[in-house]
Amino acid sequence: MSGPAPLPPATVLVLDRDDWLYVYTSFAHVTNDLEAIDVAEGEYTAYAPDGRVLALTAPGGRRGPVVLARTEEFDPVGLERRVARSWRRHHPRHPPLGPAETARRFLDEESRPREGWGARLPKRG
Repeated sequence: MSGPAPLPPATVLVLDRDDWLYVYTSFAHVTNDLEAIDVAEGEYTAYAPDGRVLALTAPGGRRGPVVLARTEEFDPVGLERRVARSWRRHHPRHPPLGPAETARRFLDEESRPREGWGARLPKRG
């Protein structure tokens, strides 16, 4: 039996001030999704699944682009604590998972096909 599927190499976990957790498969997805005004105001903290701290900045200010960069700082304990707090606050009926397991679960759920309205239409016999 093989272990869990590996995460994409550029997976990013982003937590906001209210401990909502967002998982992205690339730096580009992060920088395209987050708004510079929120980044400039310090709304988010970003990490790699191994606990590396990622620097989120808005060098152009509130209207400029968002930039995400690797740092030399590691804080796996802080990431673990933040992810556990997110689980407790927003998913209290589920036991907290670690950062990598949480990222994997979020990405698995996003990739699962969803039944749209067209699938609910009567089928022709």
